[in-house]
Amino acid sequence: MEEEYEAMEPENEPIEVEYEISDEEIIDNATGIDTPIVGTTRKKATPGGSLYYAPIVDESLLPVVGKNYGTLDECEKMYRLYAFHACFDIRKSTQKTTKSGLVKQKYYLCNRGGVPMQVNFDTLQSSKKPIRKSNMECTGCRARVKFDWVYGTNMFILSDFQEHHNHELLPQEYRHLSKAERQMKYAEQLFVYHSSVSNIGPTKAYEVYSNMKGSEKNVHGTVTDFRNWRRDLNVFINASDSQMLVNKMEERKKYVPGFSFEYKLEKSQLHSIFWADEVAKCNYKEFSDIISFDVTYRTNRYNMKFVPFTGIDNHHRCVTVAAGLIRDETAESYTWLLTCFMKTFGKEPNMIVTDQDKSMAIAIKAVFKTAKHRLCMWHIMRKVPSKIQEAIPTIEDEVEKDFKNRLNKLVWNMYIEPNVFEERWEKLMHDFSLKNDSWFKHMFDIRSTWIPAYFIDTEMFGLMRTTSRSESENAFFSNFTRSAANLLTFMDGFESAMLKQRSKQESLDAQTIKKNPKLLTQLKIEKHALKVYTHAIFAIVQKEIYEALYSCLLDKMDKEEETEIYVVKEEKEKTKEGSNEEKQFFHYKNKNIEEIPEKYIMRRWRRDIIPPELRSRRNRYGNENIVVQDSVNEITSVVYDCVELVGSDENMLKVILEKLKLLKKEVEAQVPKPSKKNDDIIGNMIGVSKPSTIEIQNPPVGNYKGCANDKRLMSGKEKAIKESKKRKLTCGKCGRDDHNQRTCDKKKKAKEQAETSEI
Repeated sequence: MEEEYEAMEPENEPIEVEYEISDEEIIDNATGIDTPIVGTTRKKATPGGSLYYAPIVDESLLPVVGKNYGTLDECEKMYRLYAFHACFDIRKSTQKTTKSGLVKQKYYLCNRGGVPMQVNFDTLQSSKKPIRKSNMECTGCRARVKFDWVYGTNMFILSDFQEHHNHELLPQEYRHLSKAERQMKYAEQLFVYHSSVSNIGPTKAYEVYSNMKGSEKNVHGTVTDFRNWRRDLNVFINASDSQMLVNKMEERKKYVPGFSFEYKLEKSQLHSIFWADEVAKCNYKEFSDIISFDVTYRTNRYNMKFVPFTGIDNHHRCVTVAAGLIRDETAESYTWLLTCFMKTFGKEPNMIVTDQDKSMAIAIKAVFKTAKHRLCMWHIMRKVPSKIQEAIPTIEDEVEKDFKNRLNKLVWNMYIEPNVFEERWEKLMHDFSLKNDSWFKHMFDIRSTWIPAYFIDTEMFGLMRTTSRSESENAFFSNFTRSAANLLTFMDGFESAMLKQRSKQESLDAQTIKKNPKLLTQLKIEKHALKVYTHAIFAIVQKEIYEALYSCLLDKMDKEEETEIYVVKEEKEKTKEGSNEEKQFFHYKNKNIEEIPEKYIMRRWRRDIIPPELRSRRNRYGNENIVVQDSVNEITSVVYDCVELVGSDENMLKVILEKLKLLKKEVEAQVPKPSKKNDDIIGNMIGVSKPSTIEIQNPPVGNYKGCANDKRLMSGKEKAIKESKKRKLTCGKCGRDDHNQRTCDKKKKAKEQAETSEI
């Protein structure tokens, strides 16, 4: 005979019911209730006055003692169905097993069974914080069922059933708040995760999901459950954040062609990462003439600095060609990042634009051999007001305004030679006595790194003169990242941002094909430009063609040997920018040239340089997961289409519902039951399982450059802004701000004496 491991049985003394109290009797004791209440329980009382409650449910749902309910899972399912209609929760309890581990007896109890834990606390003897107050659910309820194993089978029979509860049961209207109904389904869990990727918090996600479902009653879980699931996501990642990120990115190489990923460790801690996919590489191949990169902060919980590399595409919009995360802003970190950049692309950009960060300058000089490094003009020019105030404290407003106007016309001019710039700069400094000012002298010494005149020999040098493109991209990414995000969540947010950016590019490509702007002339060359360029670039070219037709006249024409010389006159005064192109189009018109010569059409502005199939590629999922995701989307769409077709026809809706339930049963019979463990669910959801060993540690939480320096020197502009924000105290008597109410009379007397002495 097999040995048994006896488990403690819950107490099960039968409840002796002496008499019943009807719902009406209890309702009559309530005051101020006009609407009759339909009871869902029979209330009974013992001679001692204790109340007990027996649920009122359909007889077909009542457990029957002695009946065979099948396997243990089926037994549990039966009792849960009964508890659902009776409006109480259940939980598993003790069991008896054989030596071989087979369950031979199993208890399921009301969730409010058991005795509340006793808490002892003395504020005089303990230095710990007081224990948090909480509501107790345990009432010692003895409602339960007991199942006994049928020897030689996997079946169980119901051997005991106690239906009476010592606590009030929830009304049907509150059933959605029961513990069983608050168990979030996969749909809710997935919605919280996708909301997190989209930088939407659990509270707002709950509000959105409730509105989608029509009411909070139709949502499995409360806002607290949504928050707890978000917490579980973070706990799952926690210490293995860096390891899971590296594992996920390395795994992606198997599914995404052309995906590049590099990482760097220091003392087993993640220090830096760099990545670029096939779409980014294609963008860099076509738009690598000018690249800007800048650092943005507060994108993850470790304070790692996010460094996106930004170019300009054929729609004249920002495009991200690569990205990286670095722990610090040292020259070594930037050098490593740019080395990865060169390893990935194998080609330097023609020009790279950054701010005045010295570490960046050192790294660029060390890695790039031919690319020109250009400093952001905006960062330099924004310092001018404070520098002029420091150099000439007594400068008048009109003089300062004149200086700024002359300086702006000089430094932003793209059409002057370096020697002309130097002459005009020297004259400007002489006129305002700034020759000996150290800051202006330094800016002149490094003029070749920021003045447009020194880049006129570089192709497309006027395309980007500031890091405003990078600043714009940083603002764009801030919609998908947050300072408390772990690295996996940050990467999901980055991929969402890329999907949105590329979706916009797809939309612009489609609009270029299916929509045509209105033509302004009858010239065939304008129609040819429409076929060649994207809409954004065509708008610029179209303006030049229009001006050539209506604003330019042939003043004189000569011929020297085989060369024809045309002198074109413009009817109205124009700036130099664009005038050469207008005269060129005027020449094409006179020569009846119907198409723009191929040699003058830059490939980067063409409408067809990025293949449509490449635009639509996704890098978030592996190849297999793309098929799965597409199937899931199609199934969901079909169900919604059926609901839309049926409309408000209740009978048809019931038919569809019954068919879906039958289909669900078939699927459950054919497909293994999925794991309900949080770790398995979350791992499947985020696309990477929790590693058994952690070789890559999370980076320490770092500081931003200058964030801990409270004694930083402030510019004159910053001081003025700070002073303007201070609240000024005024006198309570006269309202002036040069004294207070206590000294008001003294001020008046001093003023009167001064006036008397003058007389």
